[in-house]
Amino acid sequence: MEGFRKTYFTVGLEYLILIYADLYRGVVKGFVHLIVTVGVVIFALGVVGMVPGVMSWLEQLVLPIILSFSFWSGIIIFGLCGGVKLFCSKFVVKDVVPILGWMINSIEMVSVCARPVVMSVRLSVNMILGAMVIFTLGAMFVHFGSIIFLVALGLFFLYEIGVCFFQSYVFVMLLGLYMSEVGWSAESWMCSLLECVPWECEVYFKW
Repeated sequence: MEGFRKTYFTVGLEYLILIYADLYRGVVKGFVHLIVTVGVVIFALGVVGMVPGVMSWLEQLVLPIILSFSFWSGIIIFGLCGGVKLFCSKFVVKDVVPILGWMINSIEMVSVCARPVVMSVRLSVNMILGAMVIFTLGAMFVHFGSIIFLVALGLFFLYEIGVCFFQSYVFVMLLGLYMSEVGWSAESWMCSLLECVPWECEVYFKW
């Protein structure tokens, strides 16, 4: 942001974007832009939800579920586009006893299918509980008029801002990890398709 006037907001936003951008270093270069956008939007929605009288979209179960399932299914579809065999090989344990390998692979597939549920629950529950505590402290301050509740409200408000950032950070970090697991490049996809050795792939692409 060298061309813009430096303010605390622009500097903070720049650091926030850099933090989100460092969460993914995979082969899909454009995916980092999606991660940054999703992280900033989730953080902004979480902060807006702490305003008195405002209910954030993240506090409703619909949006976290839609976000989790849509991004997870998109990552799975992207991985399948690189080849079903290559995609399944990333979740298969090799060089083990067949019975033990079948059990481990079944557990791994169940954990993969449970990922969107875990992401949506993690994102919504923390936001709902934080908003409930803030509104409760605010109501107690209005009712009793004690300065202690006001100080507690201010401290918990700062704490919830950190929680909003942490939740957005964890959400986009999980997206980056899931994409790193299934990410594929054109060279790896062509190599798996042609079933050739690496030096043959290099000669093929140079040709």
